[in-house]
Amino acid sequence: MGLPGGLATGGGIIRTYLGAPIATYVGNLNGHSSNWAEAMALAWGIRLALIMGIRIMDIEGDSKLIIDAIKGWNRLNWTIEGTIRDTLRLISRLDLFRIMHVYREGNRVVDYLAALGLNFSSLRCWRNHNSLLDHVNFLLQEEKSKIPIND
Repeated sequence: MGLPGGLATGGGIIRTYLGAPIATYVGNLNGHSSNWAEAMALAWGIRLALIMGIRIMDIEGDSKLIIDAIKGWNRLNWTIEGTIRDTLRLISRLDLFRIMHVYREGNRVVDYLAALGLNFSSLRCWRNHNSLLDHVNFLLQEEKSKIPIND
């Protein structure tokens, strides 16, 4: 997430296939572009999932530019290309994956987490239920309530 004054943060959530949070992560990337922050947050999430033993995943990101670069549909500047290559190496360790773009409006939880990155000087991860995950659960439930269900 790009912020005024050259500040950039990244964050994400790892969920079960039913949508329950397993882990969250945030990081402060001051001095970098919002595109680089998006690419780093994606790489962090995949790396964290691999560490946790997750080998099948749906990967979502709200930066179409970064998702398209991962898919090989466009090229970015050299500083981001290195992160894209690292992410592709991580993806190659997965047994099965799907990568897709999601609109920022449907990604409030990750925006909330990325904003938390301003409070830390390095990458932080949470795996236990605590007040952060309680707030994330609230946002997830709010998102679910806005999804139309067709009978």
